[in-house]
Amino acid sequence: MLVVLAVMWTSIGSRVIAKTYDPTHRYATVVPSPTNNGGKATWNIKTMSFVSQYPKGFDFVLDATSTGGPIALATVVWRHSTIDPQFEFVKVDPSGQFIAHWVPPTGHNIPQWVGVDFWWKLTDSAGNVLETPHGYAEYADNTRKWKRMLSEDVVVHWEASLPDDIGKEVIAAMRDQRATYLRDWGRLMDYKPQIVIYASGKPWLEWQPDVDLKTVDGETNPQWGTTVQIYRTDVPQPTHFLAYAIVLHEMEHLYQAVFGKLGLYPTALWFYEGDATYLQRVQDYDYLQAVKDLAAKGKLPTLQDEGPGIDQGRLAYDEGYAFWKWLETRFGGDAHRKVWEFIANGQPIGTALELATSKNFTDLESEFRKWLGSDAALFVSKV
Repeated sequence: MLVVLAVMWTSIGSRVIAKTYDPTHRYATVVPSPTNNGGKATWNIKTMSFVSQYPKGFDFVLDATSTGGPIALATVVWRHSTIDPQFEFVKVDPSGQFIAHWVPPTGHNIPQWVGVDFWWKLTDSAGNVLETPHGYAEYADNTRKWKRMLSEDVVVHWEASLPDDIGKEVIAAMRDQRATYLRDWGRLMDYKPQIVIYASGKPWLEWQPDVDLKTVDGETNPQWGTTVQIYRTDVPQPTHFLAYAIVLHEMEHLYQAVFGKLGLYPTALWFYEGDATYLQRVQDYDYLQAVKDLAAKGKLPTLQDEGPGIDQGRLAYDEGYAFWKWLETRFGGDAHRKVWEFIANGQPIGTALELATSKNFTDLESEFRKWLGSDAALFVSKV
């Protein structure tokens, strides 16, 4: 079996072929392309490319032939992170030329610059099967100017009107956080998330027109392997805060999804948002003191029954952060990893905490509240 690659990057009508990258731009450990497949045929891949039509989707383009006969079945496979690959069966063209269109379904669009891993599975009329080498591209936004930087941990994109040092600062934050990830998770993520920074809400509204920019300024999705954020100027040292607070917070959500197997819409807001806040290196106010002040007044909600929710604003983040800090102080630096290992094995939060600490959840909260300076017996309601 022989596979001949003559990959061509050209324009298709008015659409521009997206730049493709070496796989090391996507993976910390490169996923190898398949070998020793293709059956008895010789395959010639003339074109295998990705076409961005942001914000209206993208195309996968293939021109391939086999000495075994016409291609009888062609399937393109792609994914945005290491989660949930998608498949698209392509109508057979006797010439061997194929175009697969992905058009965003209503309410399920994706942001610009999301990474796309893609490859094709082909079967010719003689039954020979080929899985092509794996490609990697990014869902390029060619409607405005951007800057891009790559590190061993992440890919950073930011609008060109924003400060030049955003990429370097984000990359430094992720490098500085490596030891923490190794302590708290035992390993690093294998893929490199995309971090996309907007100067305003306009680029966000292009692909998600129903987003309420009055209430949110960022979004992270493990299925994309991406976080998008509007650059904040209402904090001291905005670029430093972006890198060491916002980015590290959002990257923890991706770690939760990959290694903690946490679903896209989990319960117990205090637990997972508190954890992400715990992994920040910069705060815009003293989160722990804010929680201690509430505890001293007897106004700190209980963590039982899912604890404080989204209706209480920052409280769930702050109280959850305080609990993770106490857990580290009380049970050591490996407590985080132990708890999440039980979560990953399907245990509910309360049970995971009990198994990791050998204490029941009620006693844990009592001790936590004493540490805060509260009456341990006073568990106020969520409202």
